Order: sequence, then structure tokens, then C-alpha cells
Amino acid sequence: MWENIIQSITKVKSGDKGLGCILAHTMGLGKTFQVIAFLYTAMRSVDLGLKTALIVTPVNVLHNWRQEFMKWRPSELKPLRVYMLEDVPRERRAELLAKWRRKGGIFLIGYTAFRNLSLGKHVKDRNMARDICYALQDGPDILVCDEAHTIKNTRADTTQALKQVKCQRRIALTGSPLQNNLMEYYCMVDFVREGFLGSSHEFRNRFQNPIENGQHTNSTHEDVKIMNQRSHILYEQLKGFVQRMDMSVVKKDLPPKTVFVIAVKLSPLQRKLYKRFLDVHGFANDRPSNEKIRKSFFAGYQALAQIWNHPGILQLNKEDRNYISREDAAENFLADESSSDENIDYNLGVGDKTRSMNDSLHEKNDYGFIQKGWWRDLLHQNNYKELDYSGKMVLLLDIITMCSNVGDKALIFSQSIPTLDLIELYLSRLPRRGKKGKFWKKGKDWYRLDGRTESSERQKLVEKFNEPMNKRAKCTLISTRAGSLGINLYAANRVIIVDGSWNPTYDLQAIYRAWRYGQTKPVFAYRLMAHGTMEEKIYKRQVTKEGLAARVVDRQQVHRTISKEEMLHLFEFGEEENFDTLMELSEENGNQNMASEVGKSLNPKIPLSHGSCSSDKVMESLLSKHHPRWIANFHEHETLLQENEDEKLSKEEQDMAWEVFRKTLEWEEVQRVSLDESAAERRPVVPDVAPPPKPEPVMNHLTKPQGIFRSRIVQRKCTNLAHLLTLRSQGTKFGCSTVCGECAQEISWEDLNRDSKIAR
Repeated sequence: MWENIIQSITKVKSGDKGLGCILAHTMGLGKTFQVIAFLYTAMRSVDLGLKTALIVTPVNVLHNWRQEFMKWRPSELKPLRVYMLEDVPRERRAELLAKWRRKGGIFLIGYTAFRNLSLGKHVKDRNMARDICYALQDGPDILVCDEAHTIKNTRADTTQALKQVKCQRRIALTGSPLQNNLMEYYCMVDFVREGFLGSSHEFRNRFQNPIENGQHTNSTHEDVKIMNQRSHILYEQLKGFVQRMDMSVVKKDLPPKTVFVIAVKLSPLQRKLYKRFLDVHGFANDRPSNEKIRKSFFAGYQALAQIWNHPGILQLNKEDRNYISREDAAENFLADESSSDENIDYNLGVGDKTRSMNDSLHEKNDYGFIQKGWWRDLLHQNNYKELDYSGKMVLLLDIITMCSNVGDKALIFSQSIPTLDLIELYLSRLPRRGKKGKFWKKGKDWYRLDGRTESSERQKLVEKFNEPMNKRAKCTLISTRAGSLGINLYAANRVIIVDGSWNPTYDLQAIYRAWRYGQTKPVFAYRLMAHGTMEEKIYKRQVTKEGLAARVVDRQQVHRTISKEEMLHLFEFGEEENFDTLMELSEENGNQNMASEVGKSLNPKIPLSHGSCSSDKVMESLLSKHHPRWIANFHEHETLLQENEDEKLSKEEQDMAWEVFRKTLEWEEVQRVSLDESAAERRPVVPDVAPPPKPEPVMNHLTKPQGIFRSRIVQRKCTNLAHLLTLRSQGTKFGCSTVCGECAQEISWEDLNRDSKIAR
């Protein structure tokens, strides 16, 4: 931070505005402490003259920041003043900001409040709105953004407001710098070092397209080679101001962690409901159009997710429409609102993701797409809460019971509020061990933490759960988005993720609630995944995103796990003739002997994982009891993210990657064309070389340019085939363009199509 933000006292005194940096340390490595130490060092130095710092952070960790400043203030220095909006009434906010600017110190503010106040929203008095806006944009000498991966959309209001802050000394804190795709990463890098990676169009052509084209299992050898080259170059370019520390730094200080991914078979009822939904809504007979998927994707995803968690959730939502609350349907249960999956065109088509999701819930082209009562003849009102209707619930209750018996505490994560409610119903039926006629009680045997839990109550709950003398508490139910950040629950060493997120960071954060400093036992996590469904495909996308982050941020080469074609088949249902269906048919025909024989013939050996479950007696017991009835297969998650030694670049290959990249940049300089709206603000990242001479008049023969291109023969005319191969090798997508390395022309797929039509 010092090397980028301050650089030297001489530079600061000379009026240098400083630079930005990204502290990309994974969860639990002390980013908050490091920032506090840096701010005390910089702001208490009389030579620097820096007196104000603005920290923008998610609202649920605002109080934690204030507590950390109190905890870590050095005794030998005068403490820094810490201000928060809630310290004064609304009408005195302008006064508070003026006091902060005048006296100096730290101002803590949430992202939403910063966005609204900085853009003058929700302040009726125009003069007050102007004063507040001016204080936020001109006031800070240092700007700190916590959980900075939220800065991932260049058009979002929050990003625009942050970019209007005039100070260039910007610190971005994130444990997960790359979550969904490279353009989100570009947005955060461009915030701390504007223009460093060029325009968004240049970044897409130079890095995003080549890297993402080589990620798939069916990528060509050339695609993979280019991906590895560009990943290496991007990492090297950013390492001066992006400091990455992953869990390998503290792995030796923590107990071992094992993550089991369990493919859970659907029950007969779940299969019927799943197929009925696809049939009724036109997803089964023929492949739906992209337009249909775009309009109905979120609604379809939510309906199917209810089925694969437990069919009873359909009935629960019918009985109480409040279950589909803004927190549940719009924020938690759906794909996260800014996932920016560019490989699939399923976006809602909104410009700013901050638009109220509540509006989209009731749009005709989204939730109106679902036919009412499509499931009623299959799901009976009297017994819809049966445990055996969902393999996930069967396994969940078994894991909880076994953990309780051996004295281990567990964390249960779900994105769905109704799912948590149903789990609570099942927990309330569990008998207390050694207490005849007594059953589990909420607040005693289990706790619950979701978006409706007050922040003060949340901290009390955490403290009670972590209390070593509290032997009765067995588990805590947690809403994934509400409880995967900012809490430490190291008393638990078992984590159960009932349903996976589109964004892999949320599931990783959930596991890290238990696997962190303070943990003394080995940690085991169980990710329950509905076999053959969209959820299984979403998991593959998670691994793809984690692999992308590993390549670009952690400089690893991991195995590719999903093809482009698989991404386009999310609604397909992989129903195979398995143990369940044959047993069901046998029993329906009244042939118990046949059912017994089917059970024997379809009871293969326990499936082997890529790793080994021998260290976890709970996993061994699950397999022996529930395979093949409920468990289709399992594997250890980390095995999919192991480094692929064959794809590591040698020193010679790294040098070659730089040479190819430099040539590309040089040719872009020969004939630079404005490619997008941000062209006027570009800062070229080409080496310091003399500009190339103006091209001579077109000649029929080959010409030899001067200066830096003296040793290269330039061909003035390329064939369409040559341009096609160039576009292919650089991974250029439709709608984008690149510069030909031979003729220095800007080329695109659209140009080729137009030329071929003229030729015909």
C-alpha cells in the first residue's frame, strides 16, 4: 500500500496525486488490520499532510470497522476520529461531513448511502445535497473500498459515483477479486488505475476473449496456448499493484479442510414435477429460443430450485406469498443480480442493475410466464412435508444427527428462506439424546441467522454459538447471502450447503465461516447437488469461474471442466433409468420379489471419489446407508481445482508470449482507430518507443518501413482467409474487432461477411 499510495514523502510534497492498489487477500488474512495500520502511519505523519480518509463498505460490516479502529489504535499515537452517518440526524449530515473535512479523520459509509448522497438522491434541500456531494467527492485524501469486487459494472451508479471522487489514492480490498468474468475484474482494476488496461474494448480483445476461449473442455490446443499466454501477461502487468494472498498462506496454521460434492438423486415425485414443469412451459420437446430463455430464465430457475430442494416448498409458497420476499427471490435464490455471465444471454436486459428487483418479479415476461397450479395434481396438500420427498433433506438430517452424536457443531446454508423454514420443521421433530419425549428447540438446540436478524442480535447469536460451554447448540441455519460475510463461527467444523450459488464466492465464504483462525478441528463441508438437473450444470459453471480466477489472479493452470455447449443446455433434464425408477416400477406392479432383485443387481460398489473419504466417518456412513438410493456419486471439490502441470508456461514460452503481445500492441499503434465510447480517455500501455512513420502511399510491391519496424516486411494486402485465421486465433467475438498483425487493418467478423457477399 505504501509503495503505491504514498511512494515517497518527496513525491507527496511535490504534489504527486499518488496511485491506487488492490489488496486481494483472501478471507481472514487481516485486510482490515492492515488498512488501519497504514492509515495511522500515513495520517499521523506530519510530513505527508494527509488528514481525511473515506471508507466505503457493505452496511453489515460498518460497525465492525468502527470496532476494529477502537481495537487496534496504537497507544503512543493520538487516535484517529471515526465518523458515521448514524451519529447525527439526517438534517445534520452536511455538518458532520464538514466537521470531518475540517478536523480530519475516518468517515465510514455504506455503498448505498454513498451512492445516493454522492449523486444527490433522496436529499430534498438542494443546497444540502450540493454540500454533501462536494464533501464526498472532494473531501478524502485516501479512498478505501471494502469488498471492492462489488465494483464490477462500469455503468452502475455506484461505480460512477466512486469514480467521481477526485483523489487518486484508492485502495480496493477484496478476498475474491475475480468472481464471474474478466470484465468485472477489469472494472475494479480500472477504478484504482484508470486507463492502465486500456479501454474496455481493448481489454476485451487483448485478454477477455483469448482467455475465456481457452477455458472449455472442447477448446482447441491453440486456444489453450493463447489463454495461458494472455493469463501470464495480465498477471505480470498487474502484480505491481494487485497483491494476492490466498489460503495457502495460512494453510499450515489451520486444520485440514475437505469439501465433498454429493450428487443427490431426485425422488420419484421430484422427477415427475421436474418433467411436468419442463413439459408445461415448453422446455422439453424442442430447444427453446434464446428470447424465451431470456424472458423466463429467472422464473424457471426459481421454480426448478424449489423442486430440487424439496417439492413442499411449492405448497409453502402457495400458502404464504410472503415467502417470495425481496430478500429471498430477488437477492438470494436467483442468480446473483450482477453475475454478468457473458457466455449466456440470459440477462434481464436492464441498464443499471440497481433497478428494483421487486419490479422484475411481477413483469409479465418473467414471473407471469409460470402457469398457476401446474403442480397441484402431483403434490397433495396433506403430506407435502414428507421428508422422503427430497434426498437432500434425508441426507441433511442424517448428517446433523451424526454430527450431534459425535459432538460436532454444524452450519447449514441455503439461499432460500422457505427451505430454511422447512429444515426448521424437521429439526423440531428430532428427539433430544437421552431425554425421552423431548425434542429439539429453536434458540436452544439450533439458531437461525438470515436477512431479518438485527445486527445486534446477530452478534449475540454468534457469541452464544461459539461459547465453549454451550454444548446443547448443535447447528445454525444461515441464509447464504446474509450470513456468509463478516461473521466467525469457528465453533462449528461441519458445513452443509443445501443449494449452490451462481457466484462461487458465496459458497466459499460460507465454508470460511468455520475454516478460519480459532478453528481447532478438521473441517468437513458437504455440498448437496441435485443430480442431472440445472443445479449440476450451475456447479460446473462455478468450477469454471474458480478456474478463471485461479489462472488470472492466483497464476495457476487448472483443468477445464465445462464446454460452451453445456452452458447452453441448462434446462435439459438428465433423467436416466436408475435405481429409483426401477424400484418404483417394480413396486407399482406389485412385484416385491422383483423389487428385491432390482435392489441387489443395482447395488454397485460405493463410488470412489477423486480423493478419499476415509478420514471422515460421517461421509463413509452416508455412502454405506444412502448409495445407491439417494447418492449417485461424489467427489472432493479441490480435485477439480488442482494445477495442471502440463499447461504451465516455461521460461521460453513466457518470453514468446511477451514478444507476441508487444507486436500486437505495436501494430495497434500503427493504425489506432477509435473503437468505443471511451477512446478519448485511453492511455496506451505500449512500450516507450518512437512513433511509427506515416505509411507511404499504397504500392503494389512490398515496402520496408523504418524505425522499430525496420526488420519486418509489411504485406499491404491480406486475404479474407488470413483475416479469418487472425480473428480465430485472437478469439475475437462478433461485435468486436482487432488489428491484423500483417496489414495493420482493423478487422471483424462483420467485415468478412460483408466482403464475402460482395464477392458473390
